[in-house]
Amino acid sequence: MSSQQIRVVVVYDNFLTRSGLTSTLEACDGVTVQTLASDDAALVDSDIVVADLDSGVRVLNLFRKLQKMGAQCPRVVIVTDSEREWQIRQALTLGAAAYLLLGTTGEELVAAVRSVSRGGCHLSQPVSARLAESLTAEPLTAREEDVLALVTDGLCNKRVAARLGISVGTVKTHLRSAFEKLQVRSRTEAVAAAERRGILRQAGVRGEMEAPRAFLAAGAHRSFQRAFSLGA
Repeated sequence: MSSQQIRVVVVYDNFLTRSGLTSTLEACDGVTVQTLASDDAALVDSDIVVADLDSGVRVLNLFRKLQKMGAQCPRVVIVTDSEREWQIRQALTLGAAAYLLLGTTGEELVAAVRSVSRGGCHLSQPVSARLAESLTAEPLTAREEDVLALVTDGLCNKRVAARLGISVGTVKTHLRSAFEKLQVRSRTEAVAAAERRGILRQAGVRGEMEAPRAFLAAGAHRSFQRAFSLGA
């Protein structure tokens, strides 16, 4: 990485946010900024890429491929409004060096870029708190995940029981246990908590599910925007 100027490329879909990030970084000594790189070569020629989550994931996947071929790639700073645990983990697993939430101060953005340029990492305080929460949370069992996944699909307890080949009482037991672990009181809250932590994104239901667990774990999309009432 350059010892003089930190070369930053800003890749952000939202024009206003992109302009704000660019203006903030351009006002800093020792930082040069380019926006919306038109090709992958421009990305690789930079020191740091500042990106929204979707663009950042695309860039990180590209860099992983290039690194396997021996290329030296820039480090990536994610700036996003998404604080779901699974998305944070996805970005960090792919190699993001910093994860900031929109609304962060200009000072924190600059500090993160400088830290990353020196080989460090940076997480916004809410992001650190979210990850810390996940480390102390008791994990759901595979069967609790299965039950909750079917509840997310809108099935009542009776249909969940039939799908899994267990009794309605056992379904209720699994739900009560899941509620306690997730620290929620209703199905709606449980689904929201599971979505935030990414539990259902990786959960598959064994037995008579239409797709195997491997397919679901690979990214089959579920809708979490339904409202649920307490089922019998």
